[in-house]
Amino acid sequence: MSLQSSLASALLSVALAACAAPPAEVGAGGAPAEAGAPLGERHAQVLRPEDPLHQRLAVALRATPDGDLLSEELVPAGPFTEVLPSWNVTAGVPFSVDVRTRAGGDAPWTPWLLIGDWGVPQRPTEVVTACDEATVSVDVLVANEPQARVQLRFRPEAGALLGASDVRASVIVSNLRELDARVTAAAAEPWPLPVQLSVPARSQRGVGADISHRVCSPTSVAMVAAFHGQSVPTREMAATIFDPHFDIYGNWNRAVQGAFVHGVPGELVRLSSWNAVVEYLEAGQPLVVSIRAEEGQLRGAPYQRTAGHLLVLTGLGPAGVVHVNDPAAAWPGVVPRRYMRADMEAVWMRRGGVAYALEATR
Repeated sequence: MSLQSSLASALLSVALAACAAPPAEVGAGGAPAEAGAPLGERHAQVLRPEDPLHQRLAVALRATPDGDLLSEELVPAGPFTEVLPSWNVTAGVPFSVDVRTRAGGDAPWTPWLLIGDWGVPQRPTEVVTACDEATVSVDVLVANEPQARVQLRFRPEAGALLGASDVRASVIVSNLRELDARVTAAAAEPWPLPVQLSVPARSQRGVGADISHRVCSPTSVAMVAAFHGQSVPTREMAATIFDPHFDIYGNWNRAVQGAFVHGVPGELVRLSSWNAVVEYLEAGQPLVVSIRAEEGQLRGAPYQRTAGHLLVLTGLGPAGVVHVNDPAAAWPGVVPRRYMRADMEAVWMRRGGVAYALEATR
């Protein structure tokens, strides 16, 4: 390898720290709560296998007199320390999304905390993203103590109209304190039968030197969109997903909404079970997964470490092989890679198991 190519690889490895939103370590168990009401038929439903660690809550919304959309009070099966919402909004209007939690039925709600927006060029200076009980870290709410209930609010910008039928939303709640035990248990589970999807390969290095070190998320989304029949140039996907408030391309909820804008619906999920991964793959859904790796923790990767990176999980092979498309590779021909189960458990599942579950348009 030439000195120039070695330097480029080293720079990309370091720059991958800015590629994704700050990853959150999470966990917790329980069956999906019954509080989430079924959503309308206008939105396709993603296959959602039950995960023993992360609870998924479907969100039903109702209009308020002031024009907002408010969810019901969501009551998971057990306590949680993190909240990760996502949404597909049909209406092409600017909106913001707030979240609040409380520790129990008699406890007071936290203030509304801003956790996302779309089409809002400038956030007001009085935005609230933290309180004594919890803090929003870019796209995930982290509670200081276990919480019991959660609620979402969608606020269209002044003069804009947003109806409940325009929104499909879901929330993943997790208990950080149960993460290590759950992933350790997952490591002992039998390895599933092989399954692999043919996802078109793209390298993030092909979009131009100005942003190539920052666009692992939109590159991965563009690969999955192409798999689902929606071919979008990577740079165009990056422009759609870009978060102007944090100056990043790796905001998780914006990636899901951006894919939806380009005709590919989906949601954020968190997974701690390879059997759950197989259910998505067998349903024809490759997963865009969020990882963080220490020095040498992900063998065979085109980088030594990363503080935040996204890649596409395309299949499982025999003997613990995990097939991926890693956009950090130098060119499309070497984007498909084989990583090992133990490594992916360490850099993905133990880092929260976050994934974009994108589906074909129905």
